[in-house]
Order: sequence, then structure tokens, then C-alpha cells
Amino acid sequence: MADLLARCERAIASRRGATVLFVVAVAVYGLQSVALPVIPGRDFGTYLRFYVQMFDWDSVLPMSMLFRTPVAPIVVGGSLDLVGGYGTQVLMAVLYAISIVCWTRVALVFSRRAALLTAAALLLYPGYGILFHMLASDSICAVVFALWALALTRAWLEPSSARYALLGLATAAAALTRPGYQVLVVFALVPLVRAAPGRGRLASTASCLAVVVVLLGAWTVNNGLRYDDYAVARGGGAFFPFYRAFTSDRIVSPENGRASRELADAVRARLLPEEPYRSYGIGLDDFFEHGSPREFEDLVGLTDRVWGWDSDYAQLRRAG
Repeated sequence: MADLLARCERAIASRRGATVLFVVAVAVYGLQSVALPVIPGRDFGTYLRFYVQMFDWDSVLPMSMLFRTPVAPIVVGGSLDLVGGYGTQVLMAVLYAISIVCWTRVALVFSRRAALLTAAALLLYPGYGILFHMLASDSICAVVFALWALALTRAWLEPSSARYALLGLATAAAALTRPGYQVLVVFALVPLVRAAPGRGRLASTASCLAVVVVLLGAWTVNNGLRYDDYAVARGGGAFFPFYRAFTSDRIVSPENGRASRELADAVRARLLPEEPYRSYGIGLDDFFEHGSPREFEDLVGLTDRVWGWDSDYAQLRRAG
């Protein structure tokens, strides 16, 4: 048993072992697909709307474009458009396998046994495989984050301007998959804490930041020219801190203060008389007690109409 474990540990550290792991991961995904083929994931329709409008300068539904970033819609919509359902199934199997190989190579930094255990855990844990059977941003984020972690690991172990430029590319890709990943930009400062010549540290940091700034800056300019909103993604002002207070904690109430009363007045006058709220007989108290994501989305649109597009959801921030 000890000899078998030692052989497996040696194998997992080799390129051949990585290839074998990739093939095994694809096979595992295929077995899972017998019971669960790829199905639409969370907000699937939003990504399709984004993809359909992506090359149309005058978008019919600009909110779909501004609240999302392009990587996930391109993968979701582009795969279905170019290779169809069966091809998308194969693509998701490949992404699943790539993510497992990436995390295994990251774990290899600590030890061969850690790498072997990481591979086994990801292959055997059903939840991780199920994630890649949901066609949406969550699965795309999982593989992009795995690639980012590998890029960071390689840059730390063998620092160079080129490796940190690759880290910048991975960071930009992560942010263009899910806007919250913009926080990963702080890892561009990692070279500054290394014991190395100052010029090399500055060059590595500059190369990483330059790639991030160019790519995210280009997308920001695109949004500004098309929708008059110079941001990587719109909606940060609506989400923080209002989203959690409204949908999870459900502590937003008209009695909280002036901003909340003004928001409630707008809901009563401009939202509740409309469908489907009118048919369901939803009152003001019900609206705030439910606090569902659907109601949150309606509040976002309501805020744009009542307080203006340029308010950047200041009313929701005050209520939050």
C-alpha cells in the first residue's frame, strides 16, 4: 500500500501524471453526465441576452450588458452558437478537467501528497462536478480562478516580468468573468514584498498592472462609449450594502429613515400597481418582508426611473 501511494505521488508530480489526471477527470465528468447533462445555470438567460446584443452597438437591453462582464456570456452563448449542445457538453468537461489539473499543480507547491489528495478530493466530490454541469458564470469563474491561482503560484516561484504579465492577464480575465474579482488586482503588489532587487520588483509589478489596466480600461471605455457609464460593470452602488440588507437580512423597512420612506413611496406608487404585483395582491409590507432577488432587480430599475440613471443608485445605498 505504501509503495502504491509513493508511485501515485511521483506520478502526480510529472507531466505525464497531469495528462493522465486530465483524461481521468474527463472520464469522471462523462460518468456524471449520464445522470446530469449540462443544464441552464443561474441567470442563464441573462448571459444569452448579453451574447446576442454583444455585437449590436445599440443594445435593446443595456442593463444586461452593464451588470455583467463579457467572458461568461461569450463562453455560454458562443459555445451553444458555434458547437451546439453536445459540443458545449464536451467543452464543460474540458474546463472541469483543466480546473482540477490547475489546483493539483498549485497543491504540488506544498507536497506531492497534497497534490494527490487535492486531485482525489475534486474528482470524488460530486458538488464540484455538478458545478460544471450548470451552464452559467459560476462554472466559468471556477476554471478562471483556478488558472489565476496557478499563474500566481508560478509567478511567485519563478518571478519574472513575463510571468507577472500572465498573472495580470489572468486577473483581468477573472474580473471580466465576475466584476467582484477586481479585488485580485492587489496581488500585483506581491513582487514588492519579495527579497529581490528593487528594479526587478518594480518591473514585475508594472508588467502585471499594465496588462490589467489595458484590458479592464478597454472594457470600461467600451461601456462608456456605448452606454455612457465608464465602469467595468454597473451596479456596485446598488449591491453594496443594500442587496444583503434587503435579500438576506431583510432589515430594510419604510420605518428605517427618510431614504427608506422615499424608496417605499416609489415602490407603492410605481411598482406595486404593476404586474405581477397587482395580480398577486402584494402590499408594501409584503414587498419588504419577502426581499427576494426578483424584487431587488425591480428596485434597481425603479431607482433608474425615479432618481435617474446618473444617480448610480445613491438612494439604495442610503436605504441600505
